[in-house]
Amino acid sequence: MVRNGFCLFIIAAIATACLDEPDCYQLNNHIIGIAFKKLSDSRADTVSFLSFGTLEPLQAFYGDTTLSRLFLPLNYFKDETTFFFEGTDSIRFLRLGYVSQPQFVSEACGEKFVLSNLRVLEHTFDSVRLVVDVPTEEASITQIEIFQ
Repeated sequence: MVRNGFCLFIIAAIATACLDEPDCYQLNNHIIGIAFKKLSDSRADTVSFLSFGTLEPLQAFYGDTTLSRLFLPLNYFKDETTFFFEGTDSIRFLRLGYVSQPQFVSEACGEKFVLSNLRVLEHTFDSVRLVVDVPTEEASITQIEIFQ
């Protein structure tokens, strides 16, 4: 009985000690959701890309992909990110602007970046609509709809 009580005390002490350490993952809200829609009736559309990614820094995310929705990271060290979407017949661009503000979290975690005021600065698609102007911490919400 004393041994079980001692083991329970040790486990509780370790668990309590872990609560003092902050979770240093997913601090930045830098993910945007993009949904592709048909221009004619606003229904979900499936598009094919050979590749897509960011221009600065140049980073391709996938190759030869067919999708109707995707989630991409914004560069929180800058106030804008330009994405490219390479299809079989053309390359399209989407340039997004936002406000990126650093906030100190703790000694262990350092700082996080809070992004707000998302806006479409420029694009080469038929039509682009901003639905939500705040990026998220994880892939869950659609911020932009692209119509083709």
